[in-house]
Formats: sequence, C-alpha cells, structure tokens
Amino acid sequence: MKKILFIAFLSLCNLAFSQGKGSINGTVTDKEMSGEALPFANVFIKGTSIGGTTDMDGKYTLSVPAGNQTIVFSFVGYQTIEKQIVVKENETTTVNQELGANEGVALDEVKINATVSREKETALLLEQRKATVIKESIGAQELSKKGVSDAAAATTKVVGVSKQEGSNKVYVRGLGDRYNTTTLNGLPLPSNDPRFKNISLELFGTDMIQSIGVSKTYSANLSGDVSGANIDIVSKEHSGNSSIKIGFSSSANSQTTGKRFKTIDGANWFGAANNTKHQVTNLSTLPFTDSFTPNSTHAALNTTLSVSGSKRFNVGEESNLSIFLVGSFSNKYNYRDGISINYLRNDGSTGSRFTSAKQYNYETSKMLMGNFIYKINNNHKISYNSLFIHSNNQNIQDYFGKKPDVADSEGVFASIILQTENQNKIFVNQLLSEHKFGESIDLNLGVAYNMVNNDEPNRKKNTFVINENDNTTKFASGAARNNSRYYHNLTEDDFIANASLVKYFGTRIKDEHKAKVTLGYQLRNTIRDFRATYFDYDLSAPTNVDPNNIDAVLNQQSLDNGIFRLVTGFGFGSNALDPFTYDADKMTNAAYAMLDYQITDNFFANIGARYENIRMDVAWRTNLTNSTNDNDGPKKLRDSYILPSLNLKYNINDDNLLRLSASQTYTYPQFKEVAPFIYEGVDYQEMGNEDLQPSTNYNIDLKWEMFPTRGELISATVFGKYIEDGINRIELNAASDNFFSFNNTGNTTIYGAEVELRKQIFNFSKDKYDENIKLGLNATYMNTNQTFNVTNQFNPTNSEEPTEGAAPFLLNTDVSYNYKKDDKETIASLVFNYQGEKLYSIGSVNGLQSIYQKALPKLDFVFKRQFNNKLGLKFSAKNILNPSYEMYRDVPNKFVTKSFKRGVDVSLGLSYKL
Repeated sequence: MKKILFIAFLSLCNLAFSQGKGSINGTVTDKEMSGEALPFANVFIKGTSIGGTTDMDGKYTLSVPAGNQTIVFSFVGYQTIEKQIVVKENETTTVNQELGANEGVALDEVKINATVSREKETALLLEQRKATVIKESIGAQELSKKGVSDAAAATTKVVGVSKQEGSNKVYVRGLGDRYNTTTLNGLPLPSNDPRFKNISLELFGTDMIQSIGVSKTYSANLSGDVSGANIDIVSKEHSGNSSIKIGFSSSANSQTTGKRFKTIDGANWFGAANNTKHQVTNLSTLPFTDSFTPNSTHAALNTTLSVSGSKRFNVGEESNLSIFLVGSFSNKYNYRDGISINYLRNDGSTGSRFTSAKQYNYETSKMLMGNFIYKINNNHKISYNSLFIHSNNQNIQDYFGKKPDVADSEGVFASIILQTENQNKIFVNQLLSEHKFGESIDLNLGVAYNMVNNDEPNRKKNTFVINENDNTTKFASGAARNNSRYYHNLTEDDFIANASLVKYFGTRIKDEHKAKVTLGYQLRNTIRDFRATYFDYDLSAPTNVDPNNIDAVLNQQSLDNGIFRLVTGFGFGSNALDPFTYDADKMTNAAYAMLDYQITDNFFANIGARYENIRMDVAWRTNLTNSTNDNDGPKKLRDSYILPSLNLKYNINDDNLLRLSASQTYTYPQFKEVAPFIYEGVDYQEMGNEDLQPSTNYNIDLKWEMFPTRGELISATVFGKYIEDGINRIELNAASDNFFSFNNTGNTTIYGAEVELRKQIFNFSKDKYDENIKLGLNATYMNTNQTFNVTNQFNPTNSEEPTEGAAPFLLNTDVSYNYKKDDKETIASLVFNYQGEKLYSIGSVNGLQSIYQKALPKLDFVFKRQFNNKLGLKFSAKNILNPSYEMYRDVPNKFVTKSFKRGVDVSLGLSYKL
C-alpha cells in the first residue's frame, strides 16, 4: 500500500512540474487620477508566490502555469480586484485593470498613499518621462535625503541652477533674477524685496513643500517674461492618517555661536518690528527712543520649531474635505569678518578700503500655511491655499579702514556702522478648482490675491573719523548720510486670474486620445507703493564722540544747542517731511492656445502660441528728479508680444527619449530698475535707469533621456539662447563707493551642455529589508558672451564680457546610503556643490575693470534615522570645507575687493508624530 501511495505521489509531482506555462501582461491605471498609469501596484496569482509590482508606466508581465488562475490587483488604500482567467500554454493573455478608492477603507487612507507616492523621486521621474514638455522636479523625499532646508537650496540640486552667495538670487543657465519666474501651485508669486523680481525662495521651508518643478524650456501656458526658468513650488497636502507632527532642531556655527555678537537696539529676538513708520512731525524734535549704539551679547544656538497636522473628513459618499496645516519659527545668528575694497582703477587710484569688514546678522522667519481641498466627486475639486510668511533680518555692518571723502591721510581712519532691520510680511491667497465634464472636457480655474509689506524701519548709520595721531574720534561731517536714520515702507497688491479649457479628442485617458487642445487666459495686475525718508544728523563741525555712547552727542539737547540740525532728503523747508516715492502699476493680459498631438506611437508634439499685452507705469519723486515735471512724465511702457513655442518628444524605445524645444520669450525691466531712486548700502549705492527697455529672447534645447530602471535616470542636454538688448547691472563712476545701475548693454549669446545621472550603484536588499547606495550627479558647462553697445550712459571698459552671474561650470553630486526595514529607516548622504568663477558686475568708465566672484565649493553631510513611525532624528554638517568667498577686479593681479568666510554649520533635530 505504501509503495502504491509513493508511486501516486511521484506521478502527481511529475504532472505538476511538467505543466506548461503561459504569460500574463497588462497595464494598471489609477481611477482617482483620471486613468493615469499606476506604478508600484501589486499584481500576483492567488495561492502562489508568483507576483510583482507594476513599473513606472503601470505595466507588468508574469510567467504563470497554464490553466485556471485567479489574478489579484492591489494598491494600498485602493480596491483589491480578483479576476478569474484562463492561461493557455505558450500564449500571452492581456489583462488590464483600473484601480480606484476602496469603499471599505476610509478615504483618508486612499488619498494618503496616492499623495505620498507622488512626493517620491520615482514618481516625479515618471511624470518627467511622460511629459512632452521638458521639466525637472525635486520632491520632498529627495529634499530630505540631501538635507535641504528651503526652496532656494532645493533648486540648486537641479542641473544648471546655482545661487549667488549672500543673496536670494537664483541663476538658471547663467540667467539671474530678472530672467526667471516663481509660482506657487501654478499661480504667480509677488516679490518680498523691492530690488528683485522674484520672491526669496529661502522663505519657503521644506516642511511646506511637496515638490519643486523647474521648467527651463517654455510652453505657452507659462508667463512669457522668462528665459531662465519657471520655478513652481507645489505646496503639501494632507497625506497619511490624521496626525500631528512636531519637529525641533538646533544648530551651531563654528565662527558665530557663543562668540561676542552685536544686536540692534530697538529690535527684538522674535523679529517683529511694530513701529515701521517714523514719528517725526517737525525737524526740531527727536521722537526716537532707541539708541544709536548697538547692544552687545553672545550669539546663542540657532533654533527651528515646526508643527504640522492633517486630517480628512468624509462628506457623503463621494465628497471629502482634506486639511493640511503647518506653522514654523526659525532664527539664525551669523558673524563674519573680512575685507571690502571698492575699486582699483587702471591708474592705480582706489576707493574705500576697509581692511576690517565685520558683519553681525540675525534673522527670523515665521510661517503659517493652510491647504484645504474639497473633493465634490471624482470630477470636481476645489482647493484653497493660504500662506503667511513673516521674515525679519537684523544686520549690523561694522567697517574700518580708509575712505577718500572721510579719512584717507596717514594715521587717519574711517569707521562706519550701518544697522539695518528689514521686515517682510507676505500674505498669499489662492482659490483653484478642477472640473471634468463628460469624458473629454476639463476646465481649470484659479484666482489669487497676494499682499506684500516690506519695511526698513529706522536704519541707522554712523561714520567716525579715528585719528591715531592725536588719539581722537570724531563724527564725520560735511556730507549727507554720514550720520542718519532711514525709513522705507513698501506695499504691494497682486491680483491674478487664470482659466484653461482642455478638449480631448477621444477620452482623457492617455492611451485613448491622440490629441488635446488647451485654450487659456491669464491676467495679472501688480500695484506697488513705495515711500522712503532720510533723516540726516547734519553736524556743523567735526565733533568728538565716544563710539560706545553715541547718544551722548546725538540727542535733543545737542539739536537744541545747534550742535547738529535734522535734515531730510528734501532739506529743511516746508516740504522737508515729504518722502521720496515711486508708484508702479503693471497690467498683463495673456491668451494662449496649445495643441498636444501624438503624431505616431512614439512621436509627440506640443505646439503653442501666446499673446501678451503689457502696460507698465512708474512714477517717482526724489530730490534729484520728479517724473511729473521731468523726463516727459512718468515712465510708460506699452508692449504686445506673440510668443511661439514648440516641444517635441520621440520615444526611441521603452527606455530612451529624445526631446526638442524652441521658443521666443521676453524680459521686462522691473519697477526698481526703472525708478531713479538711490538706495545706499555701507559701501555701495544703487540707482534705477528710466531709459530701460525690454529684451527679446530666443531659446532652443535638445535633450536625450534614458530611464534604465525604476528611480534611475541618465540624460544629456545641449542648449542655446540669444538675447537682444539684454539688461545688466553696470558700475558707474563714483568718488569712493561702488555705484551701480542698470542698462540695455547689448546682445548676449549663451550655449552649453548639461548631463545628469541618478543611479543605484549597490543593492544589498533582502526579503525583509531594503538596503542600497545611490549616486546622483549633474554638471553644466556653458559659454556666455555679451557684445556691448557703447552709449552716453554706458561706456564699458571691455567690448565683451560673460553674462552676469553665469558660472561656466557647475557641479552637483551626492552619494547616499539607505536602509529600510518596516518602520525603521537610516539615510546618510554626502552632498557636494561646485560653482565656477562668475561675473558680478560690468566695469565701465575711467578704467574700472569688471568684478568677478571666485569659484566656490560646498560640502554637506546629512544623517537621518527614523526609529519607528513616530520618532525621527536628523544630524547635518553643512559648508564643511568653509571656503573663502572672494570677489576681485579683473586686473593682472586679480585685486581682491571683498573676502569673508561663513563658517561650518552643525545641526541636530528631532521629530515626533502624535
């Protein structure tokens, strides 16, 4: 009997192992995302170990024994679908499946998993691969891995993007602030600083960012006032189960923390300036209650605190309301000591020569954001985003050395202390809606109202003459602004409206239509009001002073006794308290049309045209010029543009793509660049030019992309730009300080190449855990050349120069180790950035050579440990190399004009999810 059973068992085994096999393949799509492919969905054969996950295109292939089988499709939070199929030997069976929200699971969980996956590097690469238009994105996952703390640092991880040290300016392929645009959720953002076109990206902490998209090529749905890139910040939405997350970190700087530190009297630790407007009602009374003398303390640790929470509420069977709220506070101390020497002419003469240039900077940032999304049903959604940012920067510049108009003889030195508090309040309100009608029409609407308040309350400046020959210290006298207070107040209202209508020829599911047409309209109206007042302490003669007790001289009694008089920019007459002003109003109306067409199975085209009509008026009034009476009235620019764009994509095979983009755009001068208002720093002045005109830009890109496996990318790009009548920062002749302005300097040619690699170089993963090492690298090489037009206002030292801010070589690279098992995760990353030498300003008149910024390397280390699904730790060391930041005149010996170091920052933080 046992022999019979044994023989029967062997026969069954032989039958099983000799059974033929067939194949199953297909595509899994996402019902919640209008039929888009669903990557990383689970597909398996029930009752077996046969299975896998879908690729980035939602596709799968399984080898399965022939016969009756049950195939199962699942995705966390989505429906689990089982299908009975018959697999035939040596044949392929195609089974496509659409997955949607699981009715048995809270919609909370559904949206969570869909959203989280789209913050991941792999999901953003999938979007990049599918798009016809060239776009690169960096998501929350990658930001965390690289230790990025804000949007400005995030953009510099994208190939071809760099940031100017000590400034909020971002350069894309050598093109700076005026050539770029910034949006939040696709709607334009105002600037927080009157000197710049774009908002400072440093204000956007990564705790409110889902992803950042950088579009270095143009399509008709974007503003035409761009040639570098459109940078779009996508704000975080509700993700995960309802939760509250608390994060705290503290950091120290190697040359600041614990050291002696000066602060502005009248400012505060929290960074809230309440009295932003001066209280002077007549020039015979001093209403100021704060001291000219800075306070002395020790620099404390830097801190960051953030709290975020999210929840989804079900409203009926199809509707839900999701809420994401986040708030944060951060502060930072920074001290640096260097030199600042204004110029060296060809004849050997020099301007100000400060051999000690100390700077004490304290900054705070407060942010509140709410993201509310009401999903009416699968076809209609409304979202409201509200963002409030309050930043405050307190900066003391303490300079010592020579200054020709103050102290330039043997044994006599100048000391200048400039104390500047700058406060920004930005309130962004966005209402967006998405509507799907039938299977082939989409309507997207958006409106926004943004408000900006930029205040510089009570900037204080003192200039001393220190005579070591007779051991005296006196106030410098005889020139405006030597000892002064300054107030400015800027308010800006920004109105935006967008509408787009999409018609699919077929259904909106990607594989079921070959063409779609998009028609859109965009309006933007920006109104700015700027007021500024100087109060000069006009001393009748050089007066002895103790620099540690300035108020012993500059007080009400000295004013009454005639030691000094209070004078404004308009003097001391009846209109003395009138402010310097400029008022600006810019209206842009735009309409566009785009055709997306699938020419063949592998060839796609995006063809667009955009019409823009711009009206910009700028009026000003200073002690030097009044637009009402001079220069034929206020500056009025009236322009219309028709801007064509072409984007092509060709799929060479499943993993290789070829893209081509060509477009025409323009660059408009900014309000501040055309208003002839002089802004004064401690060692420079800057003034607008009312004769500025717009530039015209021509752009072309050719890009190859390869996606070897999930999460990997290899790409190479060649690009070119031609700019007619480019706008540049130029240097004018001045007695001692650098004096900058702006001019249409001539035509510019830019061409270059970019390469990018994202590659998993080691994979140690096992069944129970994932462990790998990844390499990221991108590099840019470019050649830029400006050919100058000589005019009465612009007489350059050289006939040609590179583009301002364009580093010919950029390199970003990182190596990261990742270990993940269940809720535990460890990430360690080494991140390196290198920016080559670049032009800072164009030299002109009297032998002033151009100023260059030397090459700058930067090395960071980031370590993160997630102990479980609640507790996490983060450590970082940034600017480890601590290079010297230097600027120099382009003379044979490369005369250094500015030099300092920023120190090494070390940070430790904890996060806890309730």
